[in-house]
Amino acid sequence: MNFKKILILLCFFSALSLHAQEEKTEEPFEMPERMPRFYSEECEELAEDDIAETRRCAQKMALQFIYRNIKYPPEARESGIQGTVVIKYQVGKDGSIQNAEIARDIGGGCGEEALRVIEMMPDWLPAYQRGRFLPVTMNMPIKFGLSSN
Repeated sequence: MNFKKILILLCFFSALSLHAQEEKTEEPFEMPERMPRFYSEECEELAEDDIAETRRCAQKMALQFIYRNIKYPPEARESGIQGTVVIKYQVGKDGSIQNAEIARDIGGGCGEEALRVIEMMPDWLPAYQRGRFLPVTMNMPIKFGLSSN
């Protein structure tokens, strides 16, 4: 074999090797077999056979986390801004919160505050489909309301 043919073959196999090493990114699911859920020891201690109760508990604990950590932005409070902010995010294969963004904002800094709290959430239990973990896109509505007194 001459030198040019060897060089061409080396380039070809190098390209194949690099292509094989590229990490495939998975598109997030929207309705897997088991949806991700906020992790709480309290919820996981519930009966294994009562998935609905475990899910309700996890939703309650996620809301408690959010409302314990959220601060009403002063600009929104002074302007009387109220309403619902929606944060779109992914729960990754490892349960981490990823790619969080404001999907609907009401202004006054409320969207940024809701985003801050979602991004500080602890890891969730990831979704799975057919025995493997996968990323899932989620939406979290967060209500901002002022009391009348």
